Amino acid sequence: YRSLMLGWKDRMHLTWELTWPLASLDLIAVFLIRVVADSRDESLTAIWAVIAFFCVGPLVVRRALARRYGGLEIHPRLTWQQSLKVMWLLGWRSETLSLIAIVVFSGLLKLAPGLRATVTTTDPFWNDIGLSLADTVTSLLFYPLLIPAMLRKRYRGFHLELRSPQIVEAVPLGKSKAKSK
Repeated sequence: YRSLMLGWKDRMHLTWELTWPLASLDLIAVFLIRVVADSRDESLTAIWAVIAFFCVGPLVVRRALARRYGGLEIHPRLTWQQSLKVMWLLGWRSETLSLIAIVVFSGLLKLAPGLRATVTTTDPFWNDIGLSLADTVTSLLFYPLLIPAMLRKRYRGFHLELRSPQIVEAVPLGKSKAKSK
């Protein structure tokens, strides 16, 4: 028995489905908080972060894993708690890789002092946009590498499995398989 795995193209498709909804909502939230509400207060962005983590993130994971990739389905259909577990696995692993990438990028900025002055800002709107874009880019870069581990992991109470879709026998309209008397 050879286990099914997603190819690179399908991992990129799954990555996109996991990334774009939350990235879009994050940019909208930043715009609403910083521009429409004209708030410089960090408590609103903290509230959004909690909502995004506990409510929106699991819904995005559930939606993404309910789709087909390369003709394969991911089972089981996830509950909110299972979605949160999958999201947590992707989140902490990608954040770890992101932090390493940010340290390297910061080191490169220190080596190029002229560039450092052009990207410095204290405006909360641009800081939030920059963080959102950095998170999106690192997710797009690292999720394809993390998806195989996500699919292999044995979560407490469940595991994800790739399956070929069930083929249902077609019955012509107006005909029933059982004979009526």
